[in-house]
Amino acid sequence: MTSAKESVQTTEFEQSITVAAPADHIFDFLSDVGNVPQYLPTVKNAQPQQGDRIRTQGQSGDHSYDSDGHFRVNQAEHHLEWGSDGENDNGGWMKVQSNGDSQSQVTVHIHFSPRPEMAQKMAERSPGHSFESAMNEGINKTLESIKRICEGQGGKEEIEANK
Repeated sequence: MTSAKESVQTTEFEQSITVAAPADHIFDFLSDVGNVPQYLPTVKNAQPQQGDRIRTQGQSGDHSYDSDGHFRVNQAEHHLEWGSDGENDNGGWMKVQSNGDSQSQVTVHIHFSPRPEMAQKMAERSPGHSFESAMNEGINKTLESIKRICEGQGGKEEIEANK
């Protein structure tokens, strides 16, 4: 039997989307900490801290969070990396690759190992009634938000649990 203090196994998720915008334009938007709440579905506020540190605050369903972590920007490679200092192993990376002058591919990779009770709550609120479904919905909404914003077609997409 798993105790409440033990984590479920880390699960990896990755998705990509093509965006009709230059890679430099997309990466400049994504790498600005002040823009994080515009494209991440659960984030309501993000503040840069000293060095490569970030503080995020948000809501996922009935769970509010206030989390510190790192937010590393590699401008030359159009690569972002982030991670939370919190009790859940949560982090990932995002890469923007040019597909020519006016198209780019944005890839998001996330690893997340929540406490079992959090994974269960996420599953209960997700459209597919599973932890994996909840994670995939969040990544999909993030990528759709980036596409809509960078193409000038709208704003942030919300996850079902926050509607």
